[in-house]
Amino acid sequence: MTDSVACLPPDMAAQNGIHVVPVRLTVDGRTFRDMADELPQSLIRSLQEAQQIDTTPWPPEFYFRAYEAASRTANAIVHIVAFSQFTSTISQARAGATMAQEAIPGLRIEVFDSATTTMAQGFIALAAARAAAKGNNVDGVLAEADRVRSAVASVFTLDSLHYLARTGRVTRLASWAGSLLHVMPVVGLAHGKERPIALTRSRPQATKRLLELVLAASAPGEPLHIAIMESGQPEQVEEFKHSIQERLHPAELLVVTVSPVTQVVVGPGLLGVAFYSGD
Repeated sequence: MTDSVACLPPDMAAQNGIHVVPVRLTVDGRTFRDMADELPQSLIRSLQEAQQIDTTPWPPEFYFRAYEAASRTANAIVHIVAFSQFTSTISQARAGATMAQEAIPGLRIEVFDSATTTMAQGFIALAAARAAAKGNNVDGVLAEADRVRSAVASVFTLDSLHYLARTGRVTRLASWAGSLLHVMPVVGLAHGKERPIALTRSRPQATKRLLELVLAASAPGEPLHIAIMESGQPEQVEEFKHSIQERLHPAELLVVTVSPVTQVVVGPGLLGVAFYSGD
């Protein structure tokens, strides 16, 4: 199980037996689930311009119901959640897990802090699911999730950090990027920490910097897993994908449109990569 902000393509989640829990977004008293049928593109564009957005997670009862439903076909659940430094999802999910384990004898639930989000979180969930499909027990699945968590990183560029700043969780980054006008920030996220990397003057410069960062961080001789993340820029993505294939020859290369709530939170113009080296 993982959260929708892991941005896994629905067909990939289904093929790997991953149940996706939609996160919650509240704007002007209206609550939305992170699903395309509740957040079409026209509504996403409108909500991107809202002055305030609320990404407070669901209460424990919501997770209890999700675990209860999953327990009908499984006696153990591993839930890969978004990083605890930016959200209280993990505490709410763990409270829901306690409720479910008390109500359902023999059910084991492990709520695992991914220390990241978007497709970096998605890669951890995929590794866990693939380990389960190979017959690993819960401890083996957790060990595989931990291995990928220690290796995966993401870097991305945005038109502006103004949108993300509305959540109140990236004040330092917003201040850094706001120190100059007309710049495109490049930001990294790994091991539960966000960090400013560069301020660039154009999209081509930012994209070039993303590629350089992946090249520098890749482990020679090891299989490379990469996900390109975007929010509606197909031409730039195709060119970027070609550059990655030509220079890095990844073992796994995905192109992912980030989830509707992620698009609302970060605003238009997202381009990023999540990646790790290893089997």
